[in-house]
Amino acid sequence: MNKRALALLPALLLLGAVAAAQTVYEIAAPAQPMSVREGHLNLGGSSPSGGSVSVNSFYMSIDGKPVLPVLGEFHYCRYPREQWEEQLRKMKAGGVTVVPTYVFWNVHEEQEGQFDWSGNKDLRAFVELCGKLGLWSIVRIGPFDHGEMRNGGLPDWLFTKPLEVRSNDVNYLHYTGLLYDQIAAQIRGLYYRDGGPIIGIQVENEHQHSAASWALRYPLEEGDLTTATYDASITMVGVSVQDKQITTAELGDLHMRTLLQMAKDRGMIAPIYTATGWGNAAVLGYDGIPVTAGYPYPVWGDPGAKSEFCLFKDLHKQPDYAPVRYNPEDYPSFSVEMGAGIQIIYDKRPVIDPKGAEAMIVRCLGSGANAIGYYMYQGGTSPLNRAGTDFLSDANPKVSYDFQAPLGEYGLEKPVYRKLRLLHAFLADFGGRLAPMETVLPEGWERLTPEDRDALRFALRTDGESGFLFLVNFQDHDDGRHAQRARVDIKLGGRTLRVPVELAKDAAAILPLNFRMGSAVLEYATAQPLMQLGNQYFFFAPEGMPTEYCFAGGRRFRPVPGLGSTFKYKGIRVTTLTREQAEQALKIGDKILFTDATVVPEDDARVTLLSLGEPRFRYTVFADGKPSTHEASVPAVSPRFETKKVGARRLTVDFKEAPSGSVQEYFLRLDYTGDVAIGFLQNRVVADNLWQGGDWLIGLNRFRAGMQQEPLGFYFRPLSARAPFLGTLPPEVIPELSGGPVLDIREVKIVPQYKLTVTF
Repeated sequence: MNKRALALLPALLLLGAVAAAQTVYEIAAPAQPMSVREGHLNLGGSSPSGGSVSVNSFYMSIDGKPVLPVLGEFHYCRYPREQWEEQLRKMKAGGVTVVPTYVFWNVHEEQEGQFDWSGNKDLRAFVELCGKLGLWSIVRIGPFDHGEMRNGGLPDWLFTKPLEVRSNDVNYLHYTGLLYDQIAAQIRGLYYRDGGPIIGIQVENEHQHSAASWALRYPLEEGDLTTATYDASITMVGVSVQDKQITTAELGDLHMRTLLQMAKDRGMIAPIYTATGWGNAAVLGYDGIPVTAGYPYPVWGDPGAKSEFCLFKDLHKQPDYAPVRYNPEDYPSFSVEMGAGIQIIYDKRPVIDPKGAEAMIVRCLGSGANAIGYYMYQGGTSPLNRAGTDFLSDANPKVSYDFQAPLGEYGLEKPVYRKLRLLHAFLADFGGRLAPMETVLPEGWERLTPEDRDALRFALRTDGESGFLFLVNFQDHDDGRHAQRARVDIKLGGRTLRVPVELAKDAAAILPLNFRMGSAVLEYATAQPLMQLGNQYFFFAPEGMPTEYCFAGGRRFRPVPGLGSTFKYKGIRVTTLTREQAEQALKIGDKILFTDATVVPEDDARVTLLSLGEPRFRYTVFADGKPSTHEASVPAVSPRFETKKVGARRLTVDFKEAPSGSVQEYFLRLDYTGDVAIGFLQNRVVADNLWQGGDWLIGLNRFRAGMQQEPLGFYFRPLSARAPFLGTLPPEVIPELSGGPVLDIREVKIVPQYKLTVTF
């Protein structure tokens, strides 16, 4: 080593020490716990079996026990009735406990006075099915819904009447009353008080905040919105912060109260009433819970802007999309319209990162949310009207309502499904502990911005003695973040816990603090709680974080994650899973099932496994403290089909096979590059796809009868360099366009979805 190198050595060593040093953060449980109010909300109810639902100012309880519900939106009219049960079972397996659904007025009363509740429109059958499967239901009765539906769900014929929509205009209330009569007749006897699954009713949607375009307008005309004339200047399209003064707030509040009373007068009595509360929307006072939303990829705004939904705050004091028209400390914070997906439109097609959805929910839980939910959880296909034209509003696909939801338009699980299932499993077993815990934020939290890449983003939820540490190292629309290494000193339960944190780029985590497990107290773990089976606890290792368990009394364990990592301590057993294993894990009765296959539970002892394109199944069952691995195969099939190209843009697919004993459904895979693809059958649009860079997979069960008569036809439009949505697509998927528009149909394939029934 030369003299210059020797001279530099102390400086280099110092730099290395600085680089390796941990940043230390501090946070402390409050000296005085928060005050929880009871009795001021006109909510709650009882069931014939003696069950109860109650709501205080901070959380919801069922049968006297705090719960943290998981809501997953599923629109019955946007999915084939014969497949409702399969999808609801997948939702339940994904951790959903409550299923909200819209009642779209225009779908049910397309022509004045002629209501249709048949087939896919059978609201009663859908709610009964939720009850059969042990799922609660929230019926969103409108009359205005939005849901990207034509006129926001209001029927076309309503525009011909001399009335002011979404107001207390006597004529509008008359027609709304007829709608409510019909809904009430459909769901009579299905309420919680009857022993049924309907736990909640929502009236209206985003009143005095958002509206839809009326379908009756002229090209290039700005047109009218579905709102009362007096609200036209304050109403927007989409979810956002309301920055305009609302001078007609009293009229909005009166309209909401009127709709609520109209619903109650018709027997629609539920323990909970809800109203969308974001962006200064009109709410229900103490008669309903104002719920909140979060869309990090809003196609109605700038889809490239960094959102604040990865920054912790106290949602019980500062709701998202504030200001709001209520005192948030009077109500629990229900973040139930979270955009884990988004409905793309023609000129904006963002692709949502599944890690971002997980990080957003970790942020909401750490920020005090005591219910979480997704719009949408189950994607779908919007019905056509009687004339064969679409119900969806301008700029949307003609029928597709996939929404990039955890369960897609044709029922396949998306990668985000399992990332969210991790959190839902945690809430199922430990949400009752979390719900009463208040949020504590570190000093300086309010100065963080979405652009900050260095400061550790964290929050504490605690009851003063125990708690959870929430961490997020993800930011939407930011690829430049880096791994983080820090220590968080937490003053809790009369002592300071020094928790080491190492978090990979784009990761999020929930760590337990003074976590009681039987007679043992886990002071902290650098592993995330997943689920519990009796005295067996399952954790998993967050990305980039070495695993350590520190128990009261100083006992420490540092297992290597995996199914063989189980250790015993004071009568409990703890198994630390890898992240991959945790995403494969699902509790079935008194066992844990690990599999890559999609799981459709039948009961506590039997499941159906589904695998797209792979007839071999591998799964592991963890029971009685031991894992056992199994392999099985079903007969493989080679679907026979014919394709025919007609010109450069048209294609037909002739396929008549029905699923066999080993096949649940056949999927048509179209591997193409283009702008738009549209599917036709029996002279109607039945499917469409706004290209986002991936394959288009179409479930064929719903088309089987029609395809016995004729082939499924497709029309493709080429992708142009002038396409307005190119900037919203991942750059790596965009082809070279300098030579002109591109349409490349590379492969057409029929892929079987195999099934295997497993009995434990």
